[in-house]
Formats: sequence, structure tokens, C-alpha cells
Amino acid sequence: MNRHINNFLFSALLLLATSGSAWAQAADTPPLQCPEFPKMTYDENALHLKSDCRSSLPNPVQFIPLGQNENHYLSFGVWIRERGEFVSNPNWSDHPSGNTYLMQRYFLHSDLHLGERFRFFGELATSLVDGRNGGPRPVIDEEKMYVHQGFVDLGLWNSGHDRLILRAGRQEAALGSENFISTRDGRNIRRSLDGARLTWVKGDWNVDLLAVRPTLDNSGYFNDPPNQASALWAIYAVHPFRLLPKGNADLYYIGLDNKSVPFDGQGTGREQRETIGTRLWGTTHHWDYNDEFTFQWGSFRSDEIRAWAASTETGYRTDAIHFNPRVGLRSVFFSGNQNSSGRTLGTFNSIYEKGPYFSYAELFARRNLIALQPSAELKLAKSVSFTFNPAFFWRESTADGLYNVSGSVIVSGLHSNAPYIATQASSQLHWLMTHNLSWFTEYGHFFPGDFLKQATPGRNLNYWTGWLDIRY
Repeated sequence: MNRHINNFLFSALLLLATSGSAWAQAADTPPLQCPEFPKMTYDENALHLKSDCRSSLPNPVQFIPLGQNENHYLSFGVWIRERGEFVSNPNWSDHPSGNTYLMQRYFLHSDLHLGERFRFFGELATSLVDGRNGGPRPVIDEEKMYVHQGFVDLGLWNSGHDRLILRAGRQEAALGSENFISTRDGRNIRRSLDGARLTWVKGDWNVDLLAVRPTLDNSGYFNDPPNQASALWAIYAVHPFRLLPKGNADLYYIGLDNKSVPFDGQGTGREQRETIGTRLWGTTHHWDYNDEFTFQWGSFRSDEIRAWAASTETGYRTDAIHFNPRVGLRSVFFSGNQNSSGRTLGTFNSIYEKGPYFSYAELFARRNLIALQPSAELKLAKSVSFTFNPAFFWRESTADGLYNVSGSVIVSGLHSNAPYIATQASSQLHWLMTHNLSWFTEYGHFFPGDFLKQATPGRNLNYWTGWLDIRY
């Protein structure tokens, strides 16, 4: 306990020493000269450290040239997240009771480039939880020390902007809207995948082929081998779609083999599932849209799988009035199983889904779900944004239950025929304090609907999280 509190206090002192009067200056600060840090540490461009965009750390530590060629270099980086979280009445019950606890996540990476043909990227990580009632949750909370990434990039072909790159080893991956393959950034342990990825860029086409297994996120030291009970293979293509304004189209096929998976009322067995879908998306000066349509088939034990999903999201932003507001509406439909005694399984599977989809509380997964989520975002300053996004949830099938993002059944559908699940009221604040520091916080209150009131103790649930990201 003392060790983790000391770490948290050290990070808070670093925050005060580095940020200074950042909040007071936020409204008047000009746009950052340095590019914002990307979601993936391997996407950081260390070459900018040679220019005027420099951090407060000594550049020789972060960027080491290897000869006269600028594409020969070794770089280092660090990402620290200090986070607090509070949950009251988890699982809509007071057993166990909710509480406030601390989480820490530390990444240290090195990136070796030897021209355009060879690259090695390695990343060590530590994820810790302290003070949570019931202890760390398996898979998502605590892993004391582990190899999060370690891969080689081989440039197989390069001609102008066209290229073919093979990535082999342990890696993160996020494709499209991260609806099926994501980093799971909302949890304390991000997702690692072992395997190979082939990226082909040709003209307006960008195509990725993946063959990977997720890692086992055990809580000890360097105990995270590939999960031999699960495998994924995929092809994901992106191309402009000029029939729509600023439009793009994603086309994908995903294969999944899980040796042991539970479904509500169906027991546990082997799932072999195939997924095809398309995503249409784009952003104009005022409008943005993101629509996705998906179909799944395959087998669960001796039963057939037939499942589907549809999601739409449309937003409008204006800079004609103060705070540059954006209003949006998201609607999603994910099929559930219609008949527990039938021979066809209808429960949709979002596979390695993006956890913070409706909120960082991540109370349930995108399976057997209908949801509407309006939103309003305000730019309080150039570096501060505030979002209010309530949501309303129903079951798509009253014969099926609720699942968490790891695929386990959390509330069986056998105890209630009511379709309405819950109402969510939540808001988020994001503050880019400096190039290297950012703060995020979210609060949500969940009002249980008839289904949760009948199938669980049905208590209201409060959720809060806040974290400081430190990146160099």
C-alpha cells in the first residue's frame, strides 16, 4: 500500500513541477508545435526530437543517432498512468461493497531503426492495483512485470508511398473503430497479441493481414505466454469511398477460434466464428459519420452461429458560436440469442472489443444489446474539452443475458423477461496540460431498469475515474 501511495504522490509532485500555471494559460496557449502523442507507443515519431520540438528530458536519453543516416537511430520513451477509480454497488449490489482504489501503469519502450528495412521495438510494462475490495480483477487489473511488446518490422518492398511491411512478434493492434480489435486502453492492462501482421499500402488502398493469439495476462512476473486456447486471423482493408462526402470504406473478414467460451443458457464449449462487415465513415468541416454493419456465422459446439450487428454515429460541430460545440447521436444493435433450447446461437461477439465504448465503467459488453447515446461536447479552451453523453440500454433478446467485455455472463437472462436494462448519465473532462502531461476524468451514474431490478438487487451504481498521463 505505502509503495503505491508513494508512487502516486511522486507523480503528483511531478505534475505540479511540470505543469505550473498550465490551467490559467490554457485559453491563451497557441496550438502545440509538437505532434500529440499517438495511441500506440510504436507510432511515436522520434525524428521530431532532432528538431525544435524537444521535451524537458535530455535528448541524448531519448534519441541516439547511429551514424550519418537519419533513419539509423535508437530512441527511448516512457508512459506513466496514475489513476484513481471509485465504484459504488458493483454488479448493482452492495456485496462486495464499493470503494476507491489506486491503479498504476508503467511502460518503458525502446525503438531501434536501421534504415527503412529493419526495425525492432520492445516495451516492458508493469500494472498494479492497490486497495480494491475483492482484490485485482483477473486479466484486466494487475500484472507485476511483463513484456508488453517485442516485435521486428521488415520492409519487404518500398516504392514511393507504396510499401509492404511484415511485423512479427508481440504487438498491439487497433483496426478501424476498434470495435473488434483494440488495445483495451480503458483497463489497467492493455491487450497484447502474439503473431504476425502484414501491412500493404498501394495507392489509396491500405490492407492488413493478421494471424495472432492474445497473451495470458497472469498477475506474476514475466508470466504472460500466448493463450493457446484462442486464435484470431483477419484481413482488414481501407479505401476512399467518394460517393460519400470525404468518405472512406472499411471491408473486413475476421476468423476466431475459442476452445472454451460460455453463453447464457447454452453452457460452455468451443466457438468457431467468422465475421464479415463494412464500415462507412468520414469527416467534413461540420459533419462526421461512422456507420458499421456486420454479420457472423460459424459453430458453437454442435450448434450453428447466426449473429449480426449494426451501429451508426453522426455528429455535427460548429465554430460559429462559443465553445465550438459538437452534438452527436450513436445508436447500436447487437443480436442476442432468441431461443436457449434451439440449435442456432444468435449472440453477437465483439471479439477483442474496445472497452470504453459507452463509458469507462465498462459495465457490459456489446452483445445482446440495443443502445442510444446522445452526446454534447464543448471546447472550454484550446486544450480542454468537456463531454456529456447519457445512454439508454435494452436487451435485443429477452431470452439472453448480459456479458462483460471478456465474454463472461454477468447477469443471466433466465430471471427476467424485461427488456430495459439501465439508464446512464455520464460526463468526461479532458485537459491537455502540456505536450507531456494530460488529465482525464469521468463520472457516471447508472439507474437500473426493470431487467436489473428483477435479476439483481437493482441498486443504483456510481462510477468515477481520473488519471494523469505522463509521456516522454
